[in-house]
Amino acid sequence: MTILIAGGGIGGLCTAIALAQNGISSHILEQADTFSEAGAGIQIGPNGMRLLLDWGMDDLLSCRGATPAFVHIHDGISGVSLNKVPLGNTARERYGAPYKVFHRSELQMALLEKVRSMPEIEITTAFQIKEIREPPNELIILSSGGDRYSGRLLIGADGLWSHTRKHLFPDIAPHFIGKTAWRTLAASEDVPEPFNKHETGLWMAPNAHLVHYPVLGGDIINVVAVIQDSYNQQGWSREGRAKDLLPHFESWDELPRAFLKARTNWHKWALFDIAPLRSWSKGRVCLLGDAAHPAIPFLAQGGVMAMEDAHILAHLLDLYGEDHRTAFAQYESQRRARATHVMNTAKKLGRIYHMKGFMRHARNVVLTHKKPEKLLADYDWLYGFEISQRSK
Repeated sequence: MTILIAGGGIGGLCTAIALAQNGISSHILEQADTFSEAGAGIQIGPNGMRLLLDWGMDDLLSCRGATPAFVHIHDGISGVSLNKVPLGNTARERYGAPYKVFHRSELQMALLEKVRSMPEIEITTAFQIKEIREPPNELIILSSGGDRYSGRLLIGADGLWSHTRKHLFPDIAPHFIGKTAWRTLAASEDVPEPFNKHETGLWMAPNAHLVHYPVLGGDIINVVAVIQDSYNQQGWSREGRAKDLLPHFESWDELPRAFLKARTNWHKWALFDIAPLRSWSKGRVCLLGDAAHPAIPFLAQGGVMAMEDAHILAHLLDLYGEDHRTAFAQYESQRRARATHVMNTAKKLGRIYHMKGFMRHARNVVLTHKKPEKLLADYDWLYGFEISQRSK
């Protein structure tokens, strides 16, 4: 019987592809009427790119996205350049795959094209989960519109606000972490250096940081500003007013401050976390990606963790056949420590980015004197992770 997948975002599409690579049929149930990714940009580290290339997506991705040469780190208050973490050819040679940045629609369209070429995968849109039932030997999922599908298992790849997780653990709900992220897009020809360069920029300051990188082949710059904030409403794309954002950057250097002032079309989303789950599965239902272990976006690994989850879970479901309980248990055993490390590192980076006083100055001194290659090598554990070995 087919495996049902709740969610048609990056996690759900990658899960379907990984299952099909192992000869397993799946049915994606997406709540939206059409496929459209919330947000603007997404960064895919070499650990994610290796999986996408292993899934045969080289041709689909070679003409999409951009490959930044560096992560260029600045102090937001002084405007001083602190260091450059080499990416580009250095990352490709070190990890066997590039570090790429995409507009989310670019990546999603590539994944959809791959999915639609695979006969093992079916897609249904406008399916909002109302109820999940588990009679003997099957699973039934019903929509709010009265549609009904049955399958062998259900994989919840439906993100931070997962309906599937709510079915398993109704007492677990996301909690606000006191920060919001604001995003906008800018034509690269309309912005000054260094914001129009083919690199990822990171600017750090007390209680705020700024990230920018090229998407859509470098024609557009994706901009994300993160601030301490009290806004805590659910939603990925609420309209934001520049007059609410700009006061958080009043003490910044004139160059990034002027860049932000020139941007007028902002959208914002509140950042949430969840308490660690006691389990990622129950019965015939299993969680994946942000539904199981959401990471705040300061390490840019949320989508990649879903890819890694999908690869290992698909392999184990193929390996153990009808014994889904063992497959689920092995999947969680193999993934929990790494996912937890990523979540904790993202939180640590959030604290580092927003340091103030003496700690800010000490951070800047350390970054300035560290060799660029060592800055990259500090993430060998992340980007050099050999997932194919871990799934055996």
